[in-house]
Amino acid sequence: MIRFTRRRLIFVGVAGAVAAAAVSLAPSLLNNKPIRSGALLDAHANLLRVVTLALLGSALPADPPARAAEIARTKTAIAALIDNLPPTTRKEIGDLFMLLSIKPARALLGYSGDWLEADAPKVAQFLYDLRDSRIGMKQQAYFALHDLVFGSFYAQPQSWSGTGYPGPPKLA
Repeated sequence: MIRFTRRRLIFVGVAGAVAAAAVSLAPSLLNNKPIRSGALLDAHANLLRVVTLALLGSALPADPPARAAEIARTKTAIAALIDNLPPTTRKEIGDLFMLLSIKPARALLGYSGDWLEADAPKVAQFLYDLRDSRIGMKQQAYFALHDLVFGSFYAQPQSWSGTGYPGPPKLA
């Protein structure tokens, strides 16, 4: 009879979660077709919504309908950004979204909640923990999400008034 010590039980649990994540990711990793942003963002809409809320926070309007419209506008800008990236970068973004959609893999990264019912402050803490991690892959995940959201939000002229940015100089 195998005796399960606490250390062995933890090892088996972590190994099982990694194996489950690898099996779930295998079809995505073997698929070499270019990823299109529409399907990617539709499949991960809840993830993107709560990450946008967590990262932009007070930069978004307080009024719920205006906030929802701003998140939708940012999602459209993210889609345009992703479609203009090289296929390998699009695939990496797709792999990141896929990894974050798998609960055991997400739990290993530090967030075990669901995206649908996610609390923006808890997700913000999760993201900042990724950013401050000593593990480079976690930092890369944070900066990929950060750059997608912030770059898409602040690239739009509608976002400039809140920062006092008058826009690029006009050429005579």
